[in-house]
Amino acid sequence: MIRSLFLSLALALVACDSHQTPSTPVAELGIETRFPVRMGQVLGQLRIAATDLEKARGLMGVTKLTDEEGMAFMYDTDSQMRFWMKDTPLDLDIAFISRDGTVLEVRTMSAGDTETTSSTTDQVRFAIEMRSGWFGHFGVKPGDKVNVDDMRSALKARGFDPKRFIP
Repeated sequence: MIRSLFLSLALALVACDSHQTPSTPVAELGIETRFPVRMGQVLGQLRIAATDLEKARGLMGVTKLTDEEGMAFMYDTDSQMRFWMKDTPLDLDIAFISRDGTVLEVRTMSAGDTETTSSTTDQVRFAIEMRSGWFGHFGVKPGDKVNVDDMRSALKARGFDPKRFIP
């Protein structure tokens, strides 16, 4: 009888709690999450590589990309960028982008190539890799803009301070 009374009281107290917390926490958005980012007039779906480990791994081991898929490599200072294709089984295009989102140059990189592909300028803030031929096919060329507000939103959703990468 006393046990039933305590059980009833406990259930009543739980039922009256109006500040219940969700039973499952919100999952952090990881490197596999794709974010919509407008490049020129085209909307792509980009993974955001912001940590040193994510940038070092890049698209290594990725065997297939859809027409809209790619990866953005985010840096917190302007510099001359250097990339290579070790353990990357796909040919890729890389666009070197300034801090204001201007496409500075587009280069093609061959699968597995261990020679570095460097930007010609030291004013690069981030880079975007897409499947080979993507930028030409969709008409995205030097002088076009990548929507930096889209990039900021993606960084924030990943849990990074966008101001660190895009002032």
